[in-house]
Amino acid sequence: MAAKNQSAVKRFVGNKNVVTILGIALCIGILVLGYFIRVNNSVTTTSIPFAKKELTARSIIGDGDVGNVRISQSYVTSAGNLVTSAQEVYGKAVAYYSNIPAGSLFYSSSIMDPESLPNASFKDIEQGNTIYSLAVDSTKTYSNSIRPGDYIDLYMTAKDPFNEDHIVFGCFIESIRVLGVKNDFGANILKNGSNYGNPNQLLFSVNDEKFLLLKDAELLGIELIPVLHNAAYTEKGTPDSTRVSSSYLESIITSQLTTGL
Repeated sequence: MAAKNQSAVKRFVGNKNVVTILGIALCIGILVLGYFIRVNNSVTTTSIPFAKKELTARSIIGDGDVGNVRISQSYVTSAGNLVTSAQEVYGKAVAYYSNIPAGSLFYSSSIMDPESLPNASFKDIEQGNTIYSLAVDSTKTYSNSIRPGDYIDLYMTAKDPFNEDHIVFGCFIESIRVLGVKNDFGANILKNGSNYGNPNQLLFSVNDEKFLLLKDAELLGIELIPVLHNAAYTEKGTPDSTRVSSSYLESIITSQLTTGL
């Protein structure tokens, strides 16, 4: 009996007409399923954030600036870079190159981290200090490893005016807090990787006396080299810990300016 049933199944499966009908039925089933999925997506709505008022470039987005509206799930899927959660908007800054009109949805291209705004680091300058920009490259920043918030030392290398046969090298200013690292286009570098460009400027703030010393060293062609330490060095750093660590190196700069060597 079992042999007869197996033979009947084989004949049924081997029948080309049956196989064709089953194939057509399967294709129709797939088309119908796809149709119902598309219809379901078109009528299914989801809640996404929108701007309750016009938000100007560089402004920080707060709770009162954001509302929620329900729109078609199919639009959300097709939009690509549409922001779908209000939590992804709060605390972000409006991109510096555009405004967000009232009633507009949020797109990832129109918002950014506040720290990414040009000159965002200037707000962290201590009272009485001045921003100094040190020219750097990937080598001087340890393959772009120096980050805003790190405390570094500045070493210097120069010919010794008191002994022309000697080259001096040593720590000049210690415990300087980095405020920003900028790339070739003046944009802040916040992460490692080539996508963020090559480091071009290291920004930090010092008091007027140290600023003049650094500018004098720059005018004399003295090379300044940032030196990065471990996390513990940064943790113990404070704005008050920045100091000239070598009076001899300082005298090399001041003597040349005084004597005109």
